[in-house]
Amino acid sequence: MDPGTRKAPPTVPDPMPIPPPAVGFKPEPLPALEDRIETPLGTTPESTPVEEGEDVSVLESQILGVPKRKSIGLRPIAESKSEEPLEKIVSTKAQELIDESKHRAAQSEEAEVTEISKELSDEPKPVITRKPPPIKVINKKFRRRQRSFQPAKRAKRLDRSRHMEYKYEVRKLLEEIGVSEEHRSSLLGSIWAKGERQTVSDAKEYLENKLSEGIITEVHLSRLCDVIDDYTVRR
Repeated sequence: MDPGTRKAPPTVPDPMPIPPPAVGFKPEPLPALEDRIETPLGTTPESTPVEEGEDVSVLESQILGVPKRKSIGLRPIAESKSEEPLEKIVSTKAQELIDESKHRAAQSEEAEVTEISKELSDEPKPVITRKPPPIKVINKKFRRRQRSFQPAKRAKRLDRSRHMEYKYEVRKLLEEIGVSEEHRSSLLGSIWAKGERQTVSDAKEYLENKLSEGIITEVHLSRLCDVIDDYTVRR
């Protein structure tokens, strides 16, 4: 391309004045510089990269008011290769930290397991108490107990309720009829015991034995038998 036939750069319209932002209003970001450049008519996209770079620098200087600086060169700057070792260093450190945290977690878990096992071993084992088997209640048939005591048959006996009266009367009688004093108490008690516990006939039989022994006379016997008949009841 002949440098004498270079076309003039495209004109860019003057920027519109921007009103002051309202309170609480966030200004929208300006569109990209490439979007604001209007492609002039009759230009082809096959222009060299040098021309495009110059046009962009001119537009930037016009819009932003920054003086144009001479570019150092058109060669692309090679990316620094120092990032790879930094990433590797960071990754190794992170891995070391991860491994260390895992190791600590494993140690803490082992310590907890040992503590729990010690507590379980120290705890006393529960004693299983077995309930005794229920006692079976055997319902026995109720049996009436036979009375061992059998009431005495009704017979003539001395009246138990008149015992004190009997004692005074017989003692007085023994004195009147002249029975010897050494035999009075035995006659008094034996006559009552035979006549009250057994029968009246047993008491009279006792007096007949005393008559045969010579302790009492026939007069004494008849008087004492009259007293026995006076205190006799059927029971």
